[in-house]
Amino acid sequence: MEVNNDYDFSLPMASLLRAGTSKAHESAEHSQGGVRLAKGELDKQEYVYFLMMLWHVYAELERGLETHASYPTLQPTYNPTLLARTPSLSQDISYLLGVPEAEWQTHPSHSSLMASPPKPFVEYTTRLRELSESSDPTCLLAHAYVRYLGDMSGGQFIRRRIAKAYDLDADRGDGIQFYDFKKLDSSEPANMGDLKKIKEWYRDGLNTGIGDDTTLKAAVLEEANKAFKLNASIFDLLSGEGRIQEPQQPAVSAPKQAKALYDPILVSFGGLLSVAMTVGLAHVVYMGTSNTSGNCVLRGAEYWLRSILSIA
Repeated sequence: MEVNNDYDFSLPMASLLRAGTSKAHESAEHSQGGVRLAKGELDKQEYVYFLMMLWHVYAELERGLETHASYPTLQPTYNPTLLARTPSLSQDISYLLGVPEAEWQTHPSHSSLMASPPKPFVEYTTRLRELSESSDPTCLLAHAYVRYLGDMSGGQFIRRRIAKAYDLDADRGDGIQFYDFKKLDSSEPANMGDLKKIKEWYRDGLNTGIGDDTTLKAAVLEEANKAFKLNASIFDLLSGEGRIQEPQQPAVSAPKQAKALYDPILVSFGGLLSVAMTVGLAHVVYMGTSNTSGNCVLRGAEYWLRSILSIA
C-alpha cells in the first residue's frame, strides 16, 4: 500500500496511533450520541441495546484474536484472561434485563435486534470478520487497541455516570462489570494506577508486534482511523433523533450454538436499535475511509519469517 508521508513513521506504533488518530478521536468524542452516552443520558433500554451491540462486536473481535493468537503481530498483546470483555458484557446484560444469563439472548429486546441490524453495526462486524478471515490479521490490532484501551480510559468515567443514571451500586459492580478489569499480575480488581500499567503493557506489546515495518505501521494506522469512523457512525445512532431509518438485511445466518463467549452471533439485529460504542470516547483511536482487508494483507508470507521481538 502507499504510505502517507504526512506522518512520522519512525515513531513507535503506539505513538504513531496517538498522533495519527487525534482528529478522529476528537470528532467521535464530541458527536451528539457520544456526548449522551458520556453524560449518562441514554434511557435504560437504549443502554441495554448498546450492551447487546457491544457484546456482538466483542465476540467477533475476540474470536478473531483467539483464532490468530500466535500470529507474530498479535501475540505480544494477546491476553484474554486480562482483556476479554464478552463475559462481563453478558453478565451486565442479564442483570439489567433481570433474567438469567443463559436467557438474555432469547429476550424480546435481543430478538428484535437480531431481526434487522442497522447499517453501521453490520459494517463494523463485517469488517472485523473480514480481518479475522484474512491471511494477515494484523489490523485486528487496531480494533483491539481502540476497544480495550478505550474501556480502560474513558470507560471508567462512563462507569460512574451509568451507575448514577440507573441507580446501580458502583461498589458491588452489578450491571457495570464491563468496565472492571483485574490487575496485570493478579486476580485483584484494578484501580486507576493498575489500569495505567495495563495500558503501558499493551502499548509496549503493540510496538513489539509491529516493530519497524513502515508498511505495517501505515496499514494499522489506516485501520485505526477506519475503526474510529465505524464507531462514530454507531454513535450517530444515539443522537436522540430517532431510531434506525434504514434496516439492514441479515449479514449471516444465526449460529446454531455459541461454543463460548468468543463465538459471535453475526446475524441480523433490531431496526429499533439506538446503540453505540464507548470506546473511542477517551482514547486516541480510529477513523478510516479507504481500503478493505487487502490493506492489511501486508507481506503475509514474508512477515511470518521475520522476528517480532525488536522494540520500535
